[in-house]
Amino acid sequence: PNEFRKAVDNGSEIVFGASSRRYIVRGYNQAPAISSGASSSSLADMAQLPTGFATTNNVKQSQKAADRAARDEEIRRMTMEMMTQAPKVSHVPAVSADEVGNTTHEVDNQKPRSSVPRGPQNNPNKQQQPTETVDSDGPESDSDDDDNAATSADSYARDLALRYNLPLKNQVVLTSHIKSITSIAVDAPGARVATGSMDYHMKLWDFAGMARQVRPFRDTEVEEGHAIVALSYSPTGDRVLSVTGSSQPTVLSREGVKETQFVKGDMYVMDMVHTKGHTHTCTGGAWHPTLKQSMATCALDGTVRLWKLDGKTAFNKLLNDQVIKFKSKQGKRIEVTACAYNTDGSLVFGATTEGSVFGYDLRRATTTTAAVKMPGAHAAGSPDLIANMAFNATGTAVAVGTGVPTGKERHGQVLFFDVLTAVTAPLTAIDMHPDESAVCVAWHPKINQVFVGSSAGTVRVFYDEAISTKGVLLSATKKLPLASAGYVRIDESSDGAIVNPHALPMYRDANAKPTKRKYAKIRLDPIASKKPSKPITGPGFGGSTGGSTLTQFFMRDQIKSESIRSEDPREAILKYAKVAAADSTYLGSAYATTQPTDQIAAEYQLAKETLEQEKLTKEEQNRRLLDL
Repeated sequence: PNEFRKAVDNGSEIVFGASSRRYIVRGYNQAPAISSGASSSSLADMAQLPTGFATTNNVKQSQKAADRAARDEEIRRMTMEMMTQAPKVSHVPAVSADEVGNTTHEVDNQKPRSSVPRGPQNNPNKQQQPTETVDSDGPESDSDDDDNAATSADSYARDLALRYNLPLKNQVVLTSHIKSITSIAVDAPGARVATGSMDYHMKLWDFAGMARQVRPFRDTEVEEGHAIVALSYSPTGDRVLSVTGSSQPTVLSREGVKETQFVKGDMYVMDMVHTKGHTHTCTGGAWHPTLKQSMATCALDGTVRLWKLDGKTAFNKLLNDQVIKFKSKQGKRIEVTACAYNTDGSLVFGATTEGSVFGYDLRRATTTTAAVKMPGAHAAGSPDLIANMAFNATGTAVAVGTGVPTGKERHGQVLFFDVLTAVTAPLTAIDMHPDESAVCVAWHPKINQVFVGSSAGTVRVFYDEAISTKGVLLSATKKLPLASAGYVRIDESSDGAIVNPHALPMYRDANAKPTKRKYAKIRLDPIASKKPSKPITGPGFGGSTGGSTLTQFFMRDQIKSESIRSEDPREAILKYAKVAAADSTYLGSAYATTQPTDQIAAEYQLAKETLEQEKLTKEEQNRRLLDL
């Protein structure tokens, strides 16, 4: 860099670094030749180009901002031209509770109450065809207009469903909880569903093993007195993460059996990194999308903790593997209300009570700094009446549940929005019952079915036979088993005898081998079914005496049994006591100096008589006393 730099002139040779190319300067300090046919705009563009090395065209920042604003305005104008008129949502009165079902476990297989935009004029992809009008005052013209309007609305709704994969044609209602549904989790194949409620219970549903009268096959109270706040299946579907209102989430098996529980942190530790578990109420949790051993939970202690099933444990409680602390704008601890992974699991996100969302990159060595920051994503400190949302498989539409205050006779809704356009009006909406809110929403990408948990304790499953597969279709298409009456009616006025046709000889199988009847007949013959003689015991019988044979005498008297069941334990011990007393080599040398005489306490010495002998002796003494 300290070398002398020569001036560049025509014919100068320029070499850049270690490059093998050489450049020769020509036409230096000469105006460029412009043809006469060049337009003024081309001349203006060329004038903006640099005319030498180390010279740049400095553009003011205000000009750049104006260009960006003009470009955004042009994009917005083009978008509004494509969407000439945004779809509108019209509320349809909800059906009565009788249409849902009178029984607790009844399937509501009717069409859902949808607020689909009516008429083809709201569809930007269709052109309205001209129709001929007939002047008539009769009722036939009104009915024809109604039929045409209904047909157009159904056609538009069908096109909308096919375009965005909206499975809103039919629905099935799962009724088993008694309080508001707080969380819904569907496994990867879409065959099992886990539902959690404010009634402290988690219920597992298996669509493949149910008939149309759907019922949960497992009802578990994960932690007594604590409501379920979040549920999540593992990528393989073999385990379920259940997060309750306590500070200790639980991992259960696929069948609802508790496998492990997370440890509770020390609430007296100020730095949350130095404790191995949550210290406050948990608010959410999610399983890693690809790793079946990893999961994340969040709590009001201001942390998102990462766990591994094969990690360290203490007293059979799982310890956290990593801790991510969340802080407010003032640098203080702030509560975390929700957490989730991205699609590949490289980022974990957490939402705080001040309305901010932060994402941390798990591939980094440390997680002290957020990789993604979204301050002010929600209103700080105000409860939004919007539940969680769920995307479809392609990411073009999103479903959002809304809540309503009770006692106002208002309907909660499930709204469907287009993600790729600038239109904020919903595409369509599903109305809930009066005073019923849509608390949680789940949209399974594989089976294309929408699960909506309501504040009334029911779970609605929306599906369409044309675009949905498996899931609730496995049970919705099954026939109900025929119920047996348990009795048979016999009319007394009927003539003739009642005959079982299969009992007639003409219906009998001649080649069938008789079993029970054959052996019952043989048993009646005393010769064919002679029973072997039992061994002779006790006094003689039938001319034979007990032990009369040589074999019986030899086995009874000459061969001694090796079994100790017939041996008296007291006599067996006392025979060694006599030998030990006679021969001092057994115990005499050991106690010759320390205990020359026997000083064993009476309670530890062997009894002089057995219990039977003591009983006989006592009876003999009592008899003598009576004789006196």
